[in-house]
Amino acid sequence: MSTTNDKAAVLQLVPEATTPEIERPCFKVYDHPQTLSNGKKLRAGVYWHGQRQGRGDSAPAPFDQWICSPLHVEAVTSYNGGQFGRLLRFRNTLGQWREWAMPMAMLRGSGEDLRGELLGMGVEIDPDGFKVLNRYIQSQHPKRQVTAASSTGWHNDALFIMPGQNLGTGDAILQSEAANLEDFAQAGTLDGWRDGVARYAAGNPLLMLGICAALAGPLLYPTRQQSGGVNLYGKSSTGKSSIAQAAASVWGHGEHLMRTWNATGNGLEGIAAQRNDALLVLDELGESDPAKVGDIVYALANGTGRARATRTGGARTSNRWRVSLLSSGELTLPAKMAEAGKRSKAGQEVRLIDLSAARSLGCWDDLQGQADGATLSKIIKRASVTHYGHAGPLFILGLLQGEGFEGLPEALALLRADYQPRNNLEGRAADRFALLALAGELAIGYGLIPAPLDTARAAMLELFGNWQGERSADTSEDAAIKALVLEFITRHGEAYFSELGQDGPPIRDRAGWWRQEGEQRAWLFTAEGLRRAVPGFEIGTVLAVLDNAGWIIEKGDGSKRAKNVKVGGQSLRLYHLQPLEA
Repeated sequence: MSTTNDKAAVLQLVPEATTPEIERPCFKVYDHPQTLSNGKKLRAGVYWHGQRQGRGDSAPAPFDQWICSPLHVEAVTSYNGGQFGRLLRFRNTLGQWREWAMPMAMLRGSGEDLRGELLGMGVEIDPDGFKVLNRYIQSQHPKRQVTAASSTGWHNDALFIMPGQNLGTGDAILQSEAANLEDFAQAGTLDGWRDGVARYAAGNPLLMLGICAALAGPLLYPTRQQSGGVNLYGKSSTGKSSIAQAAASVWGHGEHLMRTWNATGNGLEGIAAQRNDALLVLDELGESDPAKVGDIVYALANGTGRARATRTGGARTSNRWRVSLLSSGELTLPAKMAEAGKRSKAGQEVRLIDLSAARSLGCWDDLQGQADGATLSKIIKRASVTHYGHAGPLFILGLLQGEGFEGLPEALALLRADYQPRNNLEGRAADRFALLALAGELAIGYGLIPAPLDTARAAMLELFGNWQGERSADTSEDAAIKALVLEFITRHGEAYFSELGQDGPPIRDRAGWWRQEGEQRAWLFTAEGLRRAVPGFEIGTVLAVLDNAGWIIEKGDGSKRAKNVKVGGQSLRLYHLQPLEA
């Protein structure tokens, strides 16, 4: 029980300060209530101490305008001589101190955008003093200078930037118009996450893949790999969402970090930029726009947003990112695109690899003592929203405290050597699986995934083999090109071609000629005719595919795939094709 003397001692810890005479006009910030030299009491906050011109010969009249609750301008932020901002430190309504790197562009106009963000974070602002708030911030030029980063992720080899914290060394800070970037939240404990999520990865390759996909994002920069990922497809209620939530919990809340495909391309680009060098989890591929999803996959993997104009017509800086992508849904990417009559290309399919989620027990192989797959899924889902946001930062610290980035490309190459792709497309997919394996093996070594070494490597090799086994040795691009050529000949052989050396009615929109070769015909395509037959593909790619398939039966001199033929007194370069399936 406190005594009177105890209470007095406590009250004296933060006494009401007496402010010396103020040299007006000026701005002042008071973290505690103040008493002016004239006896006037002021509550804590930012003040404009001004003076009004008196009437006639009377002396100027001082006034003290409260602008907002305590808010300090700690540093000037910038990046490469541009993107200037201010590092603000402020106290919210609950008495907690917070920091935010604010772009100076938010002071444009009346500063409404700025006030909206500050009010949302708990700063109290005088509704009549917003112009003075703008003037206060612009008038502050602290000596401290901090490098502004426009996105999360690696700033250099020694510094990884996250909202609210930096990992590594260096004076830099994330600067964004969105002050509350709460995607990278933390709750619970690492041990709780390991016991409720990560321990089930051993024996369950798809869960291991989900966690590896989450941790692969920070490896894209040091290994110089491109963004991309995996789409887990299959029937509903098998555990795909549990795996997606488990992956999300590496960086933040298992549900809140996830997004759906039911968003515009612009929206997904913005989210990808906020998740730079981390994870983008997209649920329900079936909700995407079938006419646009292929382009979105390209954009997400290429890491550059579309160029847009500013209000004045100038070029706005495009978003850039590197992300590891994990998708889930009941459909594959080609099946979804087919709904809009579009054909997927190999470049899209290798950027987002369709992997069947059908295992022995839904998505699971080893229930590890649980009654069934549904029970295991519930355990993982519950843990992902209770213990989250620890593994990702600790993985970064492991990279920073280890031997550095230099050994990572070599380690990736060693893992990649275990794969046996049959063509270039499978080779690019093998690159992705090897990167996932590297992330998993590093995480095991850091103690984040309780599993023996080599568990992640073996799991990714198994999944690659499963994916490879579902494909023919022919790539989807090769098959598409050959199918288009066959379809063109079947549909237009009589309309766009005529027999070589024979007179006949004129051919409108001619694509070439045909010549009988025993029981089969050879189709002599013009270059333009071949382009019409296979729209959307580069002619060089088309010719390489047809040549490798043995469809080009006659060639010109040297390595030329076209051969000169006399037609009507003219020498024309024609491609001699004989489809083997015809």
